Amino acid sequence: MLSKIDTPFWQRNPYWLADTQWGMIYAIHGLFGMAMITLIMAHVYFALRPEKLWMTRSMFHGWISREDFLAHHDPKRWSVRDQGNVSRQDRAYSAGE
Repeated sequence: MLSKIDTPFWQRNPYWLADTQWGMIYAIHGLFGMAMITLIMAHVYFALRPEKLWMTRSMFHGWISREDFLAHHDPKRWSVRDQGNVSRQDRAYSAGE
């Protein structure tokens, strides 16, 4: 699509492709643009759902609270090693530490 625009790197060539090919390029470009907007809206919607806010919070903080861990995971199946140098009381379970 940039071949139809003059830039410092190349001269404009609007006849590089036929009109039907440009139409297909514009249609595909529009479809993928709408698909991207739809995917972004879906991600934002699912990230802000009230029952999943604890997951969204954990993505920003890098840890989940003890209450969320116990409410959503079985401690018998997901054992966590004890961390003695944790500075915050509620920061008990952190990924990657």
